Amino acid sequence: MKKGVMKYLQYAVVLVIVVVLLCGIFSILKRLTGTSSTDDLSTGGSGQQSEKNIEEEADNSVPITDLSVGAPATNIRVGETMQLDISYEPKNATNTKLEWSCSEEGLVSVSEDGVLTPAENSAKHTVEVTAKTTDGSDLSTTFELRIYPEIDPSKPMVAITMDDGPNPDTTNKILDVFEDNYAKATFFCLGENAGYYPETVQREYELGMEVGTHTQSHKQLTTLSGSELTNEIQESVDAIKKATGVAPILMRPPYGAINKEVLAEAKKQGLCAVNWSLDTEDWKTKNADDTYKMVMTATDGDVVLLHDIHEYNINAVERFVPDLIAEGYQLVTVSEMYAARGETLDPGTIHYRTDPTTEAAPETTAAGDEDGAAAGTASGSTADEDDDTAAATTAAE
Repeated sequence: MKKGVMKYLQYAVVLVIVVVLLCGIFSILKRLTGTSSTDDLSTGGSGQQSEKNIEEEADNSVPITDLSVGAPATNIRVGETMQLDISYEPKNATNTKLEWSCSEEGLVSVSEDGVLTPAENSAKHTVEVTAKTTDGSDLSTTFELRIYPEIDPSKPMVAITMDDGPNPDTTNKILDVFEDNYAKATFFCLGENAGYYPETVQREYELGMEVGTHTQSHKQLTTLSGSELTNEIQESVDAIKKATGVAPILMRPPYGAINKEVLAEAKKQGLCAVNWSLDTEDWKTKNADDTYKMVMTATDGDVVLLHDIHEYNINAVERFVPDLIAEGYQLVTVSEMYAARGETLDPGTIHYRTDPTTEAAPETTAAGDEDGAAAGTASGSTADEDDDTAAATTAAE
């Protein structure tokens, strides 16, 4: 009898131990899952209520149905930032957070408020930047961005300028060279040609080149009456703005001819006049070797004059662009060079070059810009060209 009782007591003890262990394990599992016995036993428990709230929130969420990201430019320099224009529909979308990615990982970053910043090692890359919704709508949009090297004001730089274009047959090949080398230049377009070939002007702008006006039809501005002067400049400004969406801020007067009246009109139209400090005389030599040699004499701060309408200049550009870069020169736009040197390009003023000390006009004021050099007519023909005869005058005259 006593043995039987003892046996049952042993079983009872074991059972109690097992129950205690199971309760302990059950309690631990409950803590790990964040639920309680009340949640399981009561239909009105907080666990089921939380699940119900989540379901209700999901039912009340408003997904994004349309997403767009606008970039103010298709190019940027290292060291700059870009504010993106992000828009979505409907405006009352519940979750507007976006996930950003780059075709080459780590080369750009985008903040929550849409500010894009290129990485220090991103220069000379063209990347695709993608924004994707995170609300389950699975929408995305992508844009391309060209990243140029950061400008170092302490290092030498020159501004290559091209007059009289565009001519698609030559200008586009010259643009190819600058594009391949991640270099920039300034193109002073004739309004007539900008009207004939707006796609080429648009390409200049989208690649990050600076687009200025060379007037409408290459007339010598110092010989025009007041209304003629106004129209000759204004028509070209309108043609360039139509092609690029942006009005130019720089003007290259034909033949370099300038006086007080021309500067006054330029000021009215928000334009700064820019001539040159190094004339390649490409229009006269008509030889790629001579043009190349002349460009390679450029020094820090020079504004170099060429013309993008001549086929022989394509070969010269193909050679001097990489060679100048190899010598340590930064090829920048006119506005970039002046900004890097802390100098301004105010409307109604005339400029020739910039350098770390002071700006000075070239020793000679003889015009180096070719006469009547239109890239073509509406039918695509090329106008006859004459040597320069007009002397550039100064604003003091």
